[in-house]
Amino acid sequence: MNSHSKAVMRALICSQRDLRPELAKTVIGKQGIEVFRVEKFADAKLVGSSLGVQVILVDCDFPRAAGFVRQLRQEPATRDRSIAGLSHGSKPEVDGELLLAGANAILSLPPDAGWDERFSKLLRVPVRQQARILVHISVRTDPEYPAAILNLSPGGMLLATHHALRVGDEVGFRFALPDKTNIAGRGRVARLALPTGFGIEFLAMEGEGKEAVKTFLRSARLE
Repeated sequence: MNSHSKAVMRALICSQRDLRPELAKTVIGKQGIEVFRVEKFADAKLVGSSLGVQVILVDCDFPRAAGFVRQLRQEPATRDRSIAGLSHGSKPEVDGELLLAGANAILSLPPDAGWDERFSKLLRVPVRQQARILVHISVRTDPEYPAAILNLSPGGMLLATHHALRVGDEVGFRFALPDKTNIAGRGRVARLALPTGFGIEFLAMEGEGKEAVKTFLRSARLE
């Protein structure tokens, strides 16, 4: 679908269905955000790179949706865009797979009360600086419990652990980047990503840790 009104923001929807009726009352319709719809990865790659979309929405009912998100994250033209899954609420395991594949968030359909706020946050994610890189890094926590980092950005990480955490909890962490640089600091649980996944917002890092993470992410995107 495509809005002909003038818009300063653009979004790309990857879906085999026309979702206009469900999105018309969200911030997308309210602010006249220009929307494009594709059904193939090649088209998503083309639109994402040539039309300057800020957000890519992937329908969780899309065939092999997690693989589609993973391709978007691996493609230089789209890897630094904000990506969200559109969930219909019936397949939480698919939502989790999308987050592990690199989605920044899951947005429900039909939209709930917090939909507009979460979408607006995706629009505000700085392109490139906040691009997430898929990794699998062991991490030591304080207090200590088994955990691993599944993706990493300058502002936070997706932490996988069976330890019970709640939104707002503060955690200490220590991990080594692939180049052996040690990173330590504290973060706060900002969202529950899946049954064993937690979005951690960085609060503070020791020494030059913040710059080391940025350097690692820049080099990873160039590979």
